[in-house]
Amino acid sequence: MIINMLKKVLLVDDDSVTLSLCDMVIKRFTFAEEVDKAQNGQEAIDYFNDIVDDNSNNSNANVPAIIFLDLNMPVMNGWDFLDEFIRKGFNKLFPETRIIVLSSSIDPRDIQRASNYDIIIEFISKPLTLKVIKEIKQHSILMPHFS
Repeated sequence: MIINMLKKVLLVDDDSVTLSLCDMVIKRFTFAEEVDKAQNGQEAIDYFNDIVDDNSNNSNANVPAIIFLDLNMPVMNGWDFLDEFIRKGFNKLFPETRIIVLSSSIDPRDIQRASNYDIIIEFISKPLTLKVIKEIKQHSILMPHFS
């Protein structure tokens, strides 16, 4: 039996317990082969800068299909990351990469604000669980990766 999964995802969260838990859930439930991590938005921007710098052969093999993004982080928060990601044109360079906001926020203003970004496909509350992974796999944009 062949299990389809994403090649790579990026977790962006300042909480090490959340990063470890997400990593475990993603691997255990065959969502992605590889999990990269950044502890704030600036580290995530640096991560994409490195991909651009290393990507002289124009391959998108090292690009995460999904970014799980926390909103409330020091140094650079999730909103600032999104704005910088778009300002730098990463959304055009990596059109297959999508963002899932994974936040403890239940503020309707955050959910509304997230809907203004085409690159965001889901807004989910922490923690990442098997139930949530199953729902994400059913998302119309991601379903081809898992069927």
